Amino acid sequence: MGNYFNQPANPNQGLLQFLRQLHLPEIQKVSKYVQQNYPATNVLSLGEFFDVYHDILKQHCGEMFETLENNHSTDGLTDIYESQAVLIIFSDTDFATKVKYISQVFDLDKSQKLEKIELIMIFQTAIRALCKIVNMKPPGFTDIEYYVEAIFIEIDKNLDRTISYEELYSWLDNNYQLQDFLLKYALTQTFQNAKRRTQEIFNSKALFKPNQEQWIQEYINQAEESYSQLIQRKKLVSDRVKDEINYAWSAFKATDINNDGTISVRELPYLIYGFEGIIIKEVKKRFGQLDKDKSGSISLKEWFNFLQLDQGVEMCKSIVKRYFLKRDTNNVGSLNNQQSCQVLRDTLSNDGFELYFKGFESYINEHSTLDKMSIQQLQDFVEGPMKRIIQDKQELMEKEKERKQAQNEKII
Repeated sequence: MGNYFNQPANPNQGLLQFLRQLHLPEIQKVSKYVQQNYPATNVLSLGEFFDVYHDILKQHCGEMFETLENNHSTDGLTDIYESQAVLIIFSDTDFATKVKYISQVFDLDKSQKLEKIELIMIFQTAIRALCKIVNMKPPGFTDIEYYVEAIFIEIDKNLDRTISYEELYSWLDNNYQLQDFLLKYALTQTFQNAKRRTQEIFNSKALFKPNQEQWIQEYINQAEESYSQLIQRKKLVSDRVKDEINYAWSAFKATDINNDGTISVRELPYLIYGFEGIIIKEVKKRFGQLDKDKSGSISLKEWFNFLQLDQGVEMCKSIVKRYFLKRDTNNVGSLNNQQSCQVLRDTLSNDGFELYFKGFESYINEHSTLDKMSIQQLQDFVEGPMKRIIQDKQELMEKEKERKQAQNEKII
C-alpha cells in the first residue's frame, strides 16, 4: 500500500494552497452543521455540497466537489466523510491534532478507542480522499481493508481488539512514506520526521559544493580559526566545524518544507527539534531572537548567526548538547559519571583525546563535578573547567617544547 504514495501526482496547486490556509475552528463549525442538517446521509449532491461548504470553500467549492466525486462529475455524489477528511488533513493544524480529530469522527461509539472496523473506515476514507485531491488513482476498498488488517495486528499490542488514538498517532508518526507524502502536499511536518530528515540530509554530505554562496565558506574559515583556539588540531578542527555547520544546514533544509529558503514561525519548532532534539515552548520569543531583520522569516544566515557557529565554545556547546541527548537514553535530563565522561569523549573525538582527558579525569576525581550532570552543567563545564584544562595543557606543552628546545641548544 505504501507504493501508492510514491506514484506521480498532478494536484491542483491553487486548491491545495487554499486548503492549507483553513483553520480547525472553521472545520469544526462545518462539521457541526453537517451533524445538525444531514444526520442520516453519507453522501451529498452538488446542491447539498454547496449548502454545507460554500462559506468555507468559497470559489473553490465547485472544483472541490468534482475532485472528490468518483467520476469527476457535477451530476454525481460526494462522500461526506471524504470531504471532512480532506479539510482536516490539508488544514493549517499540527499532525497530532489532525489524527485525534479524525479518530474522534470515526469513533462511532465514542469509547476513546478504535475497533478494527473503525480503523478500516478511517483509512478507506483518508487514503481515497488524499489520492483524489492530488489527482492519483485511489486504491480499491478491499485493498485498503487488507492493508489495515495487517496494521491493526501490528498496533494492537495487548490483543484487546482496540487501539487508542495515541497508538494510531505513534504508528502514523513512524510511517515515513505517509509522512513524506503529507509533507510534500499538505506541508504537514512532525518532530519525528524532521529529525529523521535532518539526519538523512546530514549523512548525504550535500552541503559543500563549489557553487555554494561565498559567505558560507567565509563562515567556515572564521569558525575554524576560532574553534582551533579550543582544540589545537587542524584536521580535527576542519572536520568538526564542517560537520557541525552541515548538521545545522541539514536541519534547516529538512524543515524548509515549502523550499522557499526561509523558515516561518510555524516551521521553527521543527527546526530546533531537528537540530537539538528538544521541543521549544516560547516559539514567538525564539522566532524574534532569530529574525534580526524583522522580515517575518528566518534565513539560513540568520540561523547560523543565532547558533554563533563562528564561536568555538558555542559550537562545542551545541555538539555537547546533541551528544548529551544521545546518551540520555532514559530521558531523565541527567547523566551519571560514566555517561558524562563519554559525552566528553564523543565531543573531543578520539583524535588527540588522551592528551586532554587526563586533565578531565583529575578534575573529576578532585571535584566529582560530572556525576549526574545536567545538560546545562555540561555546557557550563565546556565553557569553564574544560576550556581551562585545555589551555593549561597547551601552556604545559608550549613550556615543555621551549624547555626541550633550550636543552638542545645547550647541547649544541
